[in-house]
Amino acid sequence: MSSLFFWSAWSRIYRSTYLVSLFFVAVSVILFIVAWAQGLGNVVHWNVLSELNELPVTFQTFSDGLLDYAVNSKAYAVSEQFVASAMQIRPGVATAFLIGISIAFILLISAVTRFDQVRYLVSMAALILGLAFFRWEMLEVPGLGGNYLFLILTFVFGSVSYYFHAFRADYPITVRLAVFTLLTIVVAALLGALSPVAFPAMIVVSYGMPVLLVFSVGFIFFIAAEIIAGLVWITSAGKPEGSSPQVSQRRTLGFNNFLIVSFLYLINLALIWLKNTRSIDWDILAISPFILYLTSVMLGIWGFQRLIQQQDAVSFRDSGAYLYTGLALLTTLTMAYAFASANDPLVELFEDVIVYTHLAMGLCFVAYVVINFLPIYQQNLPVYRILYKPKRLELSLFRIVGVVGVVVLLASGGLITFRQGVAGYYNGLGDYYRVSNEPTSANAFYNLALEQEFQNHKSNYSLASLALSQNNQTAAAFYFQQALLKQPNPQDYVGLSQTYLQTDLFFEAVKTLQRGLRAFPGSGELQNNLGYLYARTSVADSAYYYLKAATGNVSRDEVPESNLLAFYARNPSVLAADSTLAKNTAKSTYESYQANALVLLMVAQSQFDRPDTTQPEKPVWLTEPIANQGLSVGRFASLYNYALTNQRSDSSLTATIQRLSTDPVNQDFTDDLLLARAIAEYNRENHVDAFGLMNQLAEGDEQNGAAYRSIAGLWFLEQGLYRRAAETFAYNSDTTSIYYRAVALTKANDLAIAQSFWETASTNDPAVAALKQVLYTERKPETDLEKAFYSTYRLDDLNRGAYWETIKDPSLKTVSGVALANNYLDDLQWRNAQLILSGLPDSDQITPVAVSMRTIAALRLSAFRRSVGSAETMANKTVLPHYQAERAYWLGQTYDRTHQLSKAQQSYQEAIQLAPLNPQIVSAAAQLKRQQKQSREAYDVVVKALPYNDDNAELLKTYINLSLDLSLRDYAENGLEKLRAATTPTDYQAFLTTYQEKLASIENSRQKFLQ
Repeated sequence: MSSLFFWSAWSRIYRSTYLVSLFFVAVSVILFIVAWAQGLGNVVHWNVLSELNELPVTFQTFSDGLLDYAVNSKAYAVSEQFVASAMQIRPGVATAFLIGISIAFILLISAVTRFDQVRYLVSMAALILGLAFFRWEMLEVPGLGGNYLFLILTFVFGSVSYYFHAFRADYPITVRLAVFTLLTIVVAALLGALSPVAFPAMIVVSYGMPVLLVFSVGFIFFIAAEIIAGLVWITSAGKPEGSSPQVSQRRTLGFNNFLIVSFLYLINLALIWLKNTRSIDWDILAISPFILYLTSVMLGIWGFQRLIQQQDAVSFRDSGAYLYTGLALLTTLTMAYAFASANDPLVELFEDVIVYTHLAMGLCFVAYVVINFLPIYQQNLPVYRILYKPKRLELSLFRIVGVVGVVVLLASGGLITFRQGVAGYYNGLGDYYRVSNEPTSANAFYNLALEQEFQNHKSNYSLASLALSQNNQTAAAFYFQQALLKQPNPQDYVGLSQTYLQTDLFFEAVKTLQRGLRAFPGSGELQNNLGYLYARTSVADSAYYYLKAATGNVSRDEVPESNLLAFYARNPSVLAADSTLAKNTAKSTYESYQANALVLLMVAQSQFDRPDTTQPEKPVWLTEPIANQGLSVGRFASLYNYALTNQRSDSSLTATIQRLSTDPVNQDFTDDLLLARAIAEYNRENHVDAFGLMNQLAEGDEQNGAAYRSIAGLWFLEQGLYRRAAETFAYNSDTTSIYYRAVALTKANDLAIAQSFWETASTNDPAVAALKQVLYTERKPETDLEKAFYSTYRLDDLNRGAYWETIKDPSLKTVSGVALANNYLDDLQWRNAQLILSGLPDSDQITPVAVSMRTIAALRLSAFRRSVGSAETMANKTVLPHYQAERAYWLGQTYDRTHQLSKAQQSYQEAIQLAPLNPQIVSAAAQLKRQQKQSREAYDVVVKALPYNDDNAELLKTYINLSLDLSLRDYAENGLEKLRAATTPTDYQAFLTTYQEKLASIENSRQKFLQ
């Protein structure tokens, strides 16, 4: 155990510093393993490209009990594909790498100061020569051009090193390490402050890479025999048999086992070499060269210690230990940097060097052991104790032969390993100039790398990234194809597919992804993208297959899962096969998934007439503080779709939409955000703003103006503003709008004008034609719907009640009966109304609309009869939201007629909040406020509703009176002109007399005041 932890016998200073140096090596090994495991992912990441797809949906439905109305618009489904990012360059990684190299340099230069004269001079010459090739002049330090900076560094470090070597060899390692560390920090700080270049660390590393490669290759060669040396230890170390302490009784694995295991190890190396040189194309399971390197580094910690002790050349504790850790740190970090920058030529160089050196030096070391230690092996003696004390031939001779063997192996590959090193060097320079925003120079260096190794992935992908940044899709496609030649990755196939899509080569993009899946059958990104492309075609089964397969194969499962929802929404036939898909969605915070879940719900309701009163959950991101940033595609779609599906009043939603719509960064979504805000305002009963926004949209967008007007027209219908609805639909020429215009005019009791529109709308619609024929007495009503329709709208037929009595459907009978009762109440025939209401079916089978209408009619009758108790009883019954304003109004009428003015005002206020544009409600509330000397408040209420009801005589009279109360005579006269057109001559003359009397009274009061 003492030989395993040999440093435990050292003094505290040496033990601590050595363990710290081993810690740095361990960190470098961890970084190397992490960078190796991530591979191309170190510099290329999967991004998500989102695309909006418009889908027609019905976001609101309502009914008048006879006819159903669907408010249609577009919703947005989000389809997403994975795209590979451009080759990323991180100067910070280069800075960290340079810091690690500086630590290695400190360890090395501190170690060589304790060498003897010859070894010191040789080692310092190597270090100084290495410094010379770092191209310090590229730092462009003012006044230190050419070789001046190199000479200064050489003098500073060389003089201090020589001082320790020649004059103060007695200083412990801690002093040397501390001095060189401080010196290195000062030099780094000065160079960083004085150099004007953007990334000084990266330029030093890039231009100094050849030096690092030479030192790394030398170290790899030096430790290439450590695994064989480890086998010597395993096969020659043993335990005494029984209790005899005699060495002759030791039991070891022996020489034959050493040869067998060494042979298997060398065969593995030979197979790797043959496969790398394309001499064989076998699918063999070989140990990775990098595992061999890491194993050699770990074994070398003890192997180098035995070498130094047995040869007694230098002090291992004072020098050799730090020399080894310095070289191990430098080499491991260089290899980690090659992986971290995805510089595959350098990676392949290291692979070849490891294989060649371990194969050549392994053969030589086996021969070295056989020649020098065979007799000792046969005696079962511990050979490892004298492994570096040969009796016949020195190890240095075998190392020379190993060098020759490595050269032969390199030459057998046509010096491709050397060319890969040059290509890796040029790639590093290309990275530097690319991150320095000098694309021309970067392009030149990448092309120089291709001249050395035209198949190297790093150069081709980097050039493809440069081409994409310049929107040169053709060049990008070429370089992506080149990147696929030797070391293909899923990112290459995705990049090539994207270039084909950008140049409208759809089927080539599909074929590229299919090729990629054959090469990488488990790539979820390729599966998702192929499913995404198939979803754009009619090949629905393939789209579903690949999107489903991608789930679970990617790091971001939410992307294919979201795409599946979009696929369902765009393919109603899939929903028809499985109606549970729309509801069986998972809870997710991913915005695109939330958006698609909402649109899927709307599509299901639109396609299959399955109303769902369940309110959707608010997207998570809307419940959190929103940063001042632009909307992503997913966030926009989730916000927009939520505004369409949410039927609740939500002031925070409207405030959020308003803020986002005014932000210039969201200008691409402005119109859609305005529509979403209009819908949210409408749901808040802020109808004035809702209609104002819809009018703004219709006037500003000729292409979609008809759709916006259709929405506004249906809202007018729902609010009972029939003439305004007819005016809005008049701007549209589609058959549906003409039909709704006919309905609006019919509800406004203007059958003569509506007739031509019924004729047009019924041309290709038998159901509409049937209603038209009944309405205009072209034939007698036959079905329950026709009888109810006729009973409701043919007010001129005093015998229409006979048709009503024959209706069998309880809901239709209730709705048309309520219409008859209201007609009687309009004519002050409350007893007839009471008879009708008492004859309505009292069945649980009638629709909620019919129940609500019956309740409101009964409440109106109670108000007519001034029965407060009955009215309050009816007001406590549940009605649909659409009828709550009427409920509050008629309750207020009851209180008003019984002189309970405070309760009346409270009920009117509730009614106005729910229906601020209803002329009947506004007139009653304003008149009560006027009676209570609140003319200004009453005027504000009337002014808000008047633009939408300028043909309502009662509201105009209220407006005129309030204008006179507030001394707004011009406004009153303008209202009087509108009243002339809105009412009968008799009614107008009667009001005019009252108006003139009030006007005269106001004038007399003014004259008296002036006197």
